[in-house]
Amino acid sequence: MSEKKAEEGKFAGLAMAEEELLARVAWSYYHDGLTQNDIGERLGLPRLKISRLLEKGRQSGVIRVQINSRYEGCLALETALAERFALKLARVLPALNTPPMTTRLGIGAAQSLMGVLQPGQLLAVGFGETTMSCLQHLSGFIGSQQIRLVTLSGGVGPYMTGIGQLDAACSVSMIPAPLRVSSADVAGILKRESSVRDVILAATAADVAVVGIGSVNQKRDATILRSGYISEGEQLMFARKGAVGDILGYFLQADGQKVEGLEIHHELLGVTLDELAQLPTIIGVAGGEEKAEAIYAALRGQRINGLVTEEATARAVLALAE
Repeated sequence: MSEKKAEEGKFAGLAMAEEELLARVAWSYYHDGLTQNDIGERLGLPRLKISRLLEKGRQSGVIRVQINSRYEGCLALETALAERFALKLARVLPALNTPPMTTRLGIGAAQSLMGVLQPGQLLAVGFGETTMSCLQHLSGFIGSQQIRLVTLSGGVGPYMTGIGQLDAACSVSMIPAPLRVSSADVAGILKRESSVRDVILAATAADVAVVGIGSVNQKRDATILRSGYISEGEQLMFARKGAVGDILGYFLQADGQKVEGLEIHHELLGVTLDELAQLPTIIGVAGGEEKAEAIYAALRGQRINGLVTEEATARAVLALAE
């Protein structure tokens, strides 16, 4: 820019009323795509002044940014969820019919974890189709960042669809026992075995946990039922006692508290809900409007402090919170 034009710009910038100046700055920035430095040179103003004018325009309502994207509603829902439930992380995916929701949620959870996990950290994983989908899409990151894995519960089979996809060099610690055993006495004995005790202890020291959220509304589609850990009769009985869903096999009532008097809670092998709550970051991954009550219970009871879900589910959860 010539000295003469710079001087003219400087004079114009000083002479304009602030309202006109703000309008010109906003137009140049949002419509013409000029940088703040370019605008400053054109108007003979320092970049800091341009920045302050843009901020003032946004705060006063002179500048209104409209985002025309299918993700716009998702971003608003993320903000609403994070504020309503004091979440560290909220990720809402657009409501689409394809690919399967489990796959989409797994991808979303994997992307979210990439932004949370630091090299060499310990990731604790709960069982379930969605968490295993997450591991499948996180496999390359786990290897390159040397992320260590530990399971949060027993049940080797349900974990293999995810862990089986990992590179052989990945560090994985699994609880060498079923998710549920025949009695509280058997569970107590197995928990004292060093091979079980040491993995559970390691899981309680994880940096980040990712868990699925089951719902009694899923009926036969519930992972814990299909895996054979509960019967249909038990599921009905748990529902009659007020259960809306489960995390790691522990059944929650609508307020997020554990349903009292269920034998299964004494027959599980893995990290307890109280131990899970001590971890710094606990991300729940679940979607489907039939899971809204269970997700809301997990949020209300502060069982999780991060959530990956999809748009329709997020709206249903927020509706329950009203």
